[in-house]
Amino acid sequence: MFNFKIKKNIFLKSILITQGATEKKISLPVLSNLLIESIDLNKENLYSDINSDNKNKGLIKISATDLEITIKDYCGAEIISEGKITLNAKKLYSIIKEFPDDKTTDNNKENKNEDIDIEIKETEAGLVIISYKKIIFKLTTIPVIDYPTLLDINNDDNFNVNLKFIKFIINKVIFSTALEETKKSLSGVYFILLEIEGENYLRLVATDGHRLSLAQIKLFNNNENKIEKISKDILNKESSEQNNSIYDKFKEGVIIPRKILSELIKIDVDKDVFVNIAINSNNVIFKLNDGINNKNNINYIYGTTFISRLIDGKYPNYETILPKNNYKTAIIKTEELINSIKRVYILAEEKSHSIELSFDKNLLIIKTVQTSQGEAVDEIGIEYSGEPINIKLNSKYILDFISNIYNEKIILKFNTIFTPLIIEPLIEDNNKKKSKSSIDLNTFDYQLTGVFMPMRY
Repeated sequence: MFNFKIKKNIFLKSILITQGATEKKISLPVLSNLLIESIDLNKENLYSDINSDNKNKGLIKISATDLEITIKDYCGAEIISEGKITLNAKKLYSIIKEFPDDKTTDNNKENKNEDIDIEIKETEAGLVIISYKKIIFKLTTIPVIDYPTLLDINNDDNFNVNLKFIKFIINKVIFSTALEETKKSLSGVYFILLEIEGENYLRLVATDGHRLSLAQIKLFNNNENKIEKISKDILNKESSEQNNSIYDKFKEGVIIPRKILSELIKIDVDKDVFVNIAINSNNVIFKLNDGINNKNNINYIYGTTFISRLIDGKYPNYETILPKNNYKTAIIKTEELINSIKRVYILAEEKSHSIELSFDKNLLIIKTVQTSQGEAVDEIGIEYSGEPINIKLNSKYILDFISNIYNEKIILKFNTIFTPLIIEPLIEDNNKKKSKSSIDLNTFDYQLTGVFMPMRY
């Protein structure tokens, strides 16, 4: 019968990663469960680099799916007997979380800070026992045979990017995706490969019809810390002659669902980890690179894999809303604008979040618009010499975007009260990018643009 022992914090982290793919609406009960499989490396004659003192080295593979996305995670464990079970993700996480954090209850003081070993064992009665010392939980399960087939991709056409890097750039746009499922093509992020003046760029675009966020990054085919390795298939034009190459797919543009990207950017790492990205006509896969191989070419990935169906359909022609000529510009200190909008936002209308930006000579007045809760007004100094103009905007949309800009100053571009407002980081030699992440933003070439439709008075 299914039986293994595993460190609490290792197990908890793996459950937390995978449960994001479970179905919350309970349309199919088994989709609320995790599929847990134990793999005995000794039995399979596999050789592992897992740091473990267990006599029976092995892996636990935890999978979850909602039929649209799949997440798989592998972690080291002591395998007593192999098998598969399904357990409710929410209940399992709550149970494991409440076990002691370490062996403080042991008499041996040397074990005080050591992570505990939790045992998971299947019974003939169809229950699963989860235990440590005198703490015992018994959980019901759903038969493995009822679990749906998981999404997968076997595709050698792929490339690698630094996880910190891809997380950073996704975070710049993902908040602009549409939340309504009726706008299917807008509920994901548009990835497209562009060639500009002989250089290759990866562009990410997200919009909900009221705002748009665009991030564009230059791709380097070298060993700099921006992108460790880009396969020839994405950067070499000759490779595009091959049918269905990854170069062709990204050149045409693909829409990747918000949900899988939201789960990917939750991964927290304190070292350089690279993500292998592969794609076919229907699916995309993000695989954290780390592996265990044997002489028989059996390969178990020791890490995390994210798989999702691509969103079918054509992405809207977003370039048509990018104004080609902006006659008025204002330069503002990023932090000052963030703080000012946050203050006024408190009394903004709850549904529309509307505020008014009033531009005058070297002055910006920010105030609420027709709210029953009261009134808030603030003003800050800016660099502006154009004619006075008042623009009504959604304050939440503005905050979402500028809170992800780390440059000291930003530039606002606009024409009239009826045309889109553009916000971009101000690129100056002395306006260095100050990162709140572990990435040195001054070491790679990227561009951010936010587009905001004005609100009617």
